[in-house]
Amino acid sequence: MLAHGLDINIQHAKGDIRKGVDKGGIPWRVRMPCAYGEIKRTTGADGDRVDVYLGPDRSSDKAFIIDQADADTRRFDEHKVMLGFPTREAAVDAYKGAFSDGKGADRIGAVTEMGIEKFKTWLKDGDTTKPAGGRGRFADGGWVQRLMGGGMPLLGGGKKNVGHNIST
Repeated sequence: MLAHGLDINIQHAKGDIRKGVDKGGIPWRVRMPCAYGEIKRTTGADGDRVDVYLGPDRSSDKAFIIDQADADTRRFDEHKVMLGFPTREAAVDAYKGAFSDGKGADRIGAVTEMGIEKFKTWLKDGDTTKPAGGRGRFADGGWVQRLMGGGMPLLGGGKKNVGHNIST
C-alpha cells in the first residue's frame, strides 16, 4: 500500500491479534490498535525495515518518530514511525496501545515530529540506525522527555544529567 508516496508492507491490520514470545519465554498477544508494517526500501536500527503504524487520519501531513527503548535496559532499540495521526498525543496513545504488558510508556524515548517531506528526506539521507531525537540513551526510562514534551536532544547518564537535561 502507499501512504504519502511511501511503499508500505502491512503485516497486521487494525484489530489483528499480534503475538510472540518475550525474552523470558513468556507468550504475549495484543489486538493491534491500528495497522502495523514496515516501510519498504529502508533499514532501521535493528537491521530490518523501519517499522510504521498507520493511524486513521490519512490526510495528516505529520510523521511522529518514536525512539523506542528496550523496556529493561532503557537503551535505544529501534524507531517506530507513526503516520496518519493528527497529534503527538494521538500517536503516542496508539503506540502505547500496541503493548499488552502495560510497558508501552516505558519504551518511549524521544518523540520527534516532522512534516512528511522532511520525514522522507530523513528516511533517504538520515541515519535511520540512530535515535531521531539525537541520543543514544534515555534518561531514567524517558520520564524527563515525557515531562519536557519529548523530541529534545538530552544527555543520557540517568540522574547525574537531570539538571542539565531540564535546563536544556
